Amino acid sequence: MNCSMPTHSFRSALAHDPAPPLDCPSVGIVVPVYNEIAQLDRLTGDLLAQDYAAIEEIWFVDGGSDDGSAERLQALQDRDNRVRLVHNPRRGPAAALNTAIPQMRTDIILRLDAHATYAADVVRQGVEALLATGAGGVGAIARPAEGRTTVARSIVAAHKSRFGLGGARFRQDTAAGWADTVWNGCYWRHVIKQVGPLREDLLRAEDNDFNERVRRLGYGLYLCPAIRAYYEPRRTLPALWSQYMANGKGVAFAWFDNPRAFGLRHLAPLALLSALALGLLAGLIWPPTMVAFAALLGLYVAALLAAVVIAARSEPGAHLLLLPCALATLHLSYGSGALWGLAVRATRTKSVPALPGSGP
Repeated sequence: MNCSMPTHSFRSALAHDPAPPLDCPSVGIVVPVYNEIAQLDRLTGDLLAQDYAAIEEIWFVDGGSDDGSAERLQALQDRDNRVRLVHNPRRGPAAALNTAIPQMRTDIILRLDAHATYAADVVRQGVEALLATGAGGVGAIARPAEGRTTVARSIVAAHKSRFGLGGARFRQDTAAGWADTVWNGCYWRHVIKQVGPLREDLLRAEDNDFNERVRRLGYGLYLCPAIRAYYEPRRTLPALWSQYMANGKGVAFAWFDNPRAFGLRHLAPLALLSALALGLLAGLIWPPTMVAFAALLGLYVAALLAAVVIAARSEPGAHLLLLPCALATLHLSYGSGALWGLAVRATRTKSVPALPGSGP
């Protein structure tokens, strides 16, 4: 574990009363699931192979699977007394966590995604990082798993590119240290209790909101590269479009309720889409301004090509021919979703109420 104790001004979760045990704190894992039969054996295998001795609970919260996932998990529960299968009629991942966490009794709670693979020391590395840093929560770098087709590999390259996802620290392979948000968060239970439940109305943005509330209480969030986990990106461009359209909508909705949870990079795709759309509209209304639109479009295309050149330095291949399409899909779908979300929320007279206890 290579997470050191740097100088910082965050509140120490270790100094909070009641103080957690410092030798071998107990850990509970919670995983929202829905129709995961294709990767269920791999997922459960990764969790059961963890080398940390004090994993006392493994919760699978099922959102109504109809592919046999629930039955497979029920059989696992019958064989392993650490496993809990509970049902989530509200289906969303925030609702899944809010269902399980109040029932968990471990010192540490680790939220994991079903669509990912995990090294055997993920839990141990997370615990050691919490103890070494005094952070309220720690997390992994969101490393994408390698794709098998040319299109899938181009999508992975888009996720790795800083031009694709805006340079978020938790997506940078060499990043380490304090961050605004973390993926697959591992938190002290007493910190979660102070923060309150996740916002179930902030679809696709509940993690950003939750982590901002952790920071608002004075606790730090630490990104530890030794926590090795790999998520599964979408494999087709239409699936990628749907995913990031929904992500853009979620961020736009959440911005009205908690703008502190987001940075300017979250608005970059919206700014790009708006500039292109307004430039084209202006050019159609007054043809001389079409020159400005063409220049803006040319700059964007040049940026896409530059991203290809940069990616080719470290990972050359035929899939990079599709990288501009994957990047444009990320940008325009996210921007479209954000524009739609802002338009809908701006027309509402009342904001969506928060869940009780969701404030700091």
